[in-house]
Amino acid sequence: MYPYNSSNDFTLSSIDINKKIKNDVDGSTTEQSSCKDNKDFGYCVGVASQYDLSQYHDELLQEGHYQEKLLPPDIFKLTKSFDTKKSSTSHTAKCTPIKDEPLSKSTNPNILPPKQSINKESIVKKNISINLYTRSNLWHTKYNQRIVYIDAIKRIDIDNKELFKNSVLEKIGKIIEKRYLLGSSIDLSQTYLNIRKYILDKISLLINEDTSDSEILITPGMSVSDLRSSCILNTSFFKKLRDACEKIVKDIQETPDDYLTHILQSNTIFSLIDSNMASPLTSTNTAVIRFSEKKKFLPKLKELIMDTVSNLDSSIICEIKKIDQKNIVSSLFTDAHGVLVSKSLIKNLNLLFKSNENKFASGKFDDNLSFFNNLLEKIGNLVRASCIFHEGVFLPDQSTAEQISKYLLSDMYGISSRFHKKIKLSSNNVALERNYRKGIAISTLTKEKIRTLKLNPTSIINTMSSKSKDMKAGKIEASNDHRYEEIATTSIIKNINQPTPSLMIKEFDLRMYRRTNLYSAENSSSIYEEAIKKIDIDSNKMFMSSVMEEIGAYIKIRGLSESSINIYQTYSNVRKYILERVSPYIRNIVTVTDVLITPEVTLSDLRSSCISNNVFFEKLTKKCDKIVRNISTISDDYFSSIIQNYIFLDSSGRLRITNRKNKLLSKVKLLIMETISNLKINIINELKKFKQSEVVSGLFSNIHGVHIPKSLIRNLHLFFNQNKLPNNDHIANLDSLNDLFTKLLNKIKTSPMLHEEKLFFPGKYTTELMSKYLLLDIYEIPFKFHTKLELQEHISNNVIETNHEKGTISDNYDETESKLLEKSILIPQKKSKWSPNLITYLNIYELAISMIDIDKGNFENSFIYKFKNYPLVKEYFSEKWETTIDFSTTYNNVKNHILGIFYPFLKKIEEEVRIKPINGMTIDELIYAYVSNEDFFNRLREFCTKVISSIKNCSYSALDLMQCRIRLEAEEPKVVEITKKRKIAFCNDMEDLLIRNILNLPDIIVKSIKLIPISKFVEGSFSIFYYMYVDNASLLKIKSVFNNVQKKVANDHLLKKLVNKLSLDRTDKTKKVSSVYKIIGSHIIYKKLSTYKYIRKLVKRELLAIKYETNNPIMVIRNNKIEIANQEVRNKIFDKLELDLITITIRSYRRLCIKIYKSKNRTETKKPFVKNYLPATT
Repeated sequence: MYPYNSSNDFTLSSIDINKKIKNDVDGSTTEQSSCKDNKDFGYCVGVASQYDLSQYHDELLQEGHYQEKLLPPDIFKLTKSFDTKKSSTSHTAKCTPIKDEPLSKSTNPNILPPKQSINKESIVKKNISINLYTRSNLWHTKYNQRIVYIDAIKRIDIDNKELFKNSVLEKIGKIIEKRYLLGSSIDLSQTYLNIRKYILDKISLLINEDTSDSEILITPGMSVSDLRSSCILNTSFFKKLRDACEKIVKDIQETPDDYLTHILQSNTIFSLIDSNMASPLTSTNTAVIRFSEKKKFLPKLKELIMDTVSNLDSSIICEIKKIDQKNIVSSLFTDAHGVLVSKSLIKNLNLLFKSNENKFASGKFDDNLSFFNNLLEKIGNLVRASCIFHEGVFLPDQSTAEQISKYLLSDMYGISSRFHKKIKLSSNNVALERNYRKGIAISTLTKEKIRTLKLNPTSIINTMSSKSKDMKAGKIEASNDHRYEEIATTSIIKNINQPTPSLMIKEFDLRMYRRTNLYSAENSSSIYEEAIKKIDIDSNKMFMSSVMEEIGAYIKIRGLSESSINIYQTYSNVRKYILERVSPYIRNIVTVTDVLITPEVTLSDLRSSCISNNVFFEKLTKKCDKIVRNISTISDDYFSSIIQNYIFLDSSGRLRITNRKNKLLSKVKLLIMETISNLKINIINELKKFKQSEVVSGLFSNIHGVHIPKSLIRNLHLFFNQNKLPNNDHIANLDSLNDLFTKLLNKIKTSPMLHEEKLFFPGKYTTELMSKYLLLDIYEIPFKFHTKLELQEHISNNVIETNHEKGTISDNYDETESKLLEKSILIPQKKSKWSPNLITYLNIYELAISMIDIDKGNFENSFIYKFKNYPLVKEYFSEKWETTIDFSTTYNNVKNHILGIFYPFLKKIEEEVRIKPINGMTIDELIYAYVSNEDFFNRLREFCTKVISSIKNCSYSALDLMQCRIRLEAEEPKVVEITKKRKIAFCNDMEDLLIRNILNLPDIIVKSIKLIPISKFVEGSFSIFYYMYVDNASLLKIKSVFNNVQKKVANDHLLKKLVNKLSLDRTDKTKKVSSVYKIIGSHIIYKKLSTYKYIRKLVKRELLAIKYETNNPIMVIRNNKIEIANQEVRNKIFDKLELDLITITIRSYRRLCIKIYKSKNRTETKKPFVKNYLPATT
């Protein structure tokens, strides 16, 4: 259903351009006869209506049956070349593109051919007559240029090789023969339709994604053919699509077949064959066969879906080449008051309105005249830089742009058209030609690709197809570079629809170099996290009321009011807990939804952008809902440490509520859940209160004396995580560091820096020096090394020369990418002489828990508060209140106690929760699998709850963990003994210390895992085998082979016989051991085989049997990715194992020979002495 807007702005929404035309033969009847002789299928045979039995979706099409969408009149001057009666191409043809005919016979001299370069003189403008103003709500409609891809998916050919069709025919072959049905007439169109729906549903999030970096390039002078090519060359979209399809294929592989039952149609239609003539009857004689048991068809259906998804990108391109011109134009442009404007303009107007909707002083037009004039300028800037379509792509001229801008302003704010004379669009504020050149300069590469595509239209199809095949075979390696590029700190909009402002460049004075921790939360946290630290907790005072119910009587006795109660510590703990739960999600979401920071925006604009960042808040709300659901399943006891132990009553002292906390646990849990549920509103409210200095600290970080965007720092984390060096030898890695320096410099020079509340791009000197400083920070390189860093000419000929005058910001990353990927991989630090004893078997969760730092909480303050009242130290504390007491012994005891409790638990569940490496998984994905292991963390939380209960039931046992001596630092140091009697006063403090750290264990383990060095982390599943990492499971099997071979050698009767013979020979001849090895090797064991050759033969035979009997794959790590070893690598592994096993076995046999020889030698030596001590005979 497509609404049609007439020139008078009437909407005819009842016109259904996809409506089917009923056939005149609808009156046909069907005589059905039930057949039950086949238990697998229920079917009925009769005469069926051709149209009633076929359930086609109105918008999903098969075999090139296209439907046309209505466009407003007078857009195209149609000629004979737009003949709708022209026969369509068969679906079996291989992606035959529709040739774009000109939209008019007359050649328009203003249309710029794609091969010409665009300059100031050749910018094409158009004056178009606009309809009389009629109010329209078009501007706030959510438009998506990617509708062209949706249309293409609805048309893709399913099962073009007919593998699924043949499989179905094979399974119902007996019925077809028995009932004289024509197999080739089978109708599976409903199943194909369902597959398209299924695929569209799976990629709907990607299709509906609203990110400007994926827009389709539209520039003046483009023909419809160029627009079509621009859709095909949308590399950002197709990269994301391939990644999404790869994930979908993996998900489908793991999906049970039964989940796909709904996709297979319940029945199918066949044509009948005359049994006597063996020819098909008339088309009205058809039979229906029902699939009563669908399970037999599901495996092949699953293969068909996976194959379709794998080839989706190339299929889409094939269909785009077939889409007619009208649909291409209607996908990219929309009618606004009689003018076809770019849909991206409507989207930009949406953003503009949301950031200015609440800035009126009053509802009177005259009171807001300056505001509307200013707003008209902003709309005018967007309109003038946005393309329109009228027999080609043009920019609107000044009069057209002004009229459209006024109409759109009236649409947005309800201004009457009679006020249009009072506002005027200036023609001096925006130098259109210069700005346009800036926007178009970066599209040169895309233009070249469009020309290449025209010359060789099948090249991109072949490329897509090869990648799709690799994806199905699991050969595509994960690459996060495109993800890094998508998360650009300062998004330079490459679409012509975005105006480019005048750029300001400034040199900054950087401080003398001092290493900065770029990974600290202070430097990388987002403004939304800062807002959470300030949100109002318990705004409706529900929790406070619950507290009053518990201590109300005491308060009344003391004559105190509710306002005198201080529970701010509890509120602070709630904020801290919420921040810990939400921060990981925020940092993940903000990487793709960060606010745009460009030199022309002000700090006030940035704050407004943060508040109106709807995409961010939508994603955050979904995550908050998930967190709330998880919290609802957690035991109330888990939140005990959040409630403070003492409630302070102004100057009247404090009230201990430890014994009453249990009654408040459910209340504080509810408080947390409600606060998280309302987090979006709370964050927005706090952002509105932010002072300018808080906005600066939330969005920028002072690095080396300059305020740079925190979003840049977050992107640098991703960048360097993907470009880690193999070792710390900076000289050996100089080439890689130079490449990284060049790459980083290109990034820094496109990132605005803040100075005196204004944003500037850094100059040449600042860019180069800051890039060096950041490189030294990340890789911890000594400062003196910065003089050795040089720019790489092969990456960019003029990489330091700024392009700001040209308005182009280009990222020259591609040329260094392959080189960096080869060097930035996980490899063993040194060659290892392998033996079975080198197999590592590391429990990642044990390692993570061993890295915990004790959360001290309020332990020290509470301890000192009680401790200072002892007579022995009272005088000391009165003289020196701020004291230093060493609690390290207590903290160490607590940590060891926790480890002693949890180590056995981790050992017990180790095999059940161990993460198994999967083919194609990256190291980062393996880490993520450990930190998101819900099975493990659910068990851990349950165990934590049990341990906490036992601690509460036996709280005095915790006193044994407290140190017995306290040392007070003073001029004359004092050591105070803490007796068991004195320790009783600290019982609750020790209990709280234990419970707090046990409750936090799940979160602490997650953080610790992320801090484990990758070389250490992989030891949980892999061990070093010479120059590669091999999975432990395979190496442990190999170790068992080593042990078995040595046992067989030791028990071999020929070798045992030789051992005895050698020991006798050595006893008779000499007692020296030095020549034993030579003598062992010189003996002939069997058929001219010496001892060592015989052992080699035994080893090779055993290893050969294992090599060919073992079907399990061997997993290795290559380029930071886990994969199955191919046959070449597998052979190398077994070759090295063979050499190692022979060496170890020969050494083992030598030791056996020497051991037996020495034992017999000692026996012979002792015999004479035994005779001397025999008693004399009488």
